[in-house]
Amino acid sequence: MTVMKTCKVMGVVLFLSIIHSPLEASSDAITAGILKHHQQWNDFVDKLYQVHRKRLREDDYYVLERTGGYGGLTNDLEYYREVRYFNRQSRQLLSTVKWANRYPFGIHMIDLSAYDNKGRVKRHYSATYLPSRQTSPFETLITLHSYEDEYHSSREFDASDILIYEQCVDTSNGKIVFAFHYEDIPESYLELEVDQQNQYRACFAHLETTAEPYTDPLKDPLL
Repeated sequence: MTVMKTCKVMGVVLFLSIIHSPLEASSDAITAGILKHHQQWNDFVDKLYQVHRKRLREDDYYVLERTGGYGGLTNDLEYYREVRYFNRQSRQLLSTVKWANRYPFGIHMIDLSAYDNKGRVKRHYSATYLPSRQTSPFETLITLHSYEDEYHSSREFDASDILIYEQCVDTSNGKIVFAFHYEDIPESYLELEVDQQNQYRACFAHLETTAEPYTDPLKDPLL
């Protein structure tokens, strides 16, 4: 791993640790950064919900519901009501919303998928709040998918366009060819062993290296 990437990863980890720390930030700059982060990720959830509502107006759909929850500190096995929305014609899952029963109209989790013209998931969006923390989502994900020859590859970013995971699966046998978490993701295929380089390029050559065009789900042409 290069020094630049190491610094970037450490910065991300430090920033996230500050966000989730119970201690008050003493620096105005840090406070401003936290507020910006909260606003950006909450805006992401708002836009996901707008897309969700738009699709329900345009699609003939049906729903499946169930109740779920958590033990431990939450200690509420009926914490949320999960509603899954399916297109009636294609049977494709359009979106899933988990409503937090403790908070009227409060979203605990929302995710939705965009499909290509072959019915495959091309992009997947999600955001989740912790039961104990409604200030902003604990996790946001934008997952990009690519299908080339026998390979199905994907990259996961958060709503701040930070790459956190990438994976490639050989669909002919279902085996995972590559799986890297953010601290291990190579900046170039040349960082890999020579016998892995061509396969890595075959897996990821057609997959975007940034999710920036999709950090606003309202602008996704497939939605």
